[in-house]
Amino acid sequence: MTKTMTETTTGQVKTTLLTIGRVVIAITAIFYGVEHFLHPLGVPGVPLQKMMPDWIPAHLLIGYLTGAILLVSGAAILLAKKTRLAATYLGTWIVLLVMFIYGPILIAALANPTTDVKIEGINYFFDTLLFAGAILALASATPPTD
Repeated sequence: MTKTMTETTTGQVKTTLLTIGRVVIAITAIFYGVEHFLHPLGVPGVPLQKMMPDWIPAHLLIGYLTGAILLVSGAAILLAKKTRLAATYLGTWIVLLVMFIYGPILIAALANPTTDVKIEGINYFFDTLLFAGAILALASATPPTD
């Protein structure tokens, strides 16, 4: 069975968009990984000016581990080597950070009477969650045999 012109064009567009998304996410992950090595005490995931709260144990370990995961996953995604696996692991790590670090930060921020603190907590939580969602969308869109 031959493919029609529309099917071929649609396949090319999907491949092009997937490649663009893969490169953008990979470069972002690599940049964020470098930032984590330069500033390991900042909140992990998306590099922000906010420092990791004192109640979180092993600040440096979490910072450096997150940096390493971002660098390795970003490189694998950029080179299109095990893209689906790398994006799945990276996205899962970022979701875990959102649940166990940003979630409590958000709850503490919402308990604060100051509007600015609430907005900051919401912003940090959802920025990082959005990054994880984009990574997991890439993992989902990548063919299983890349």
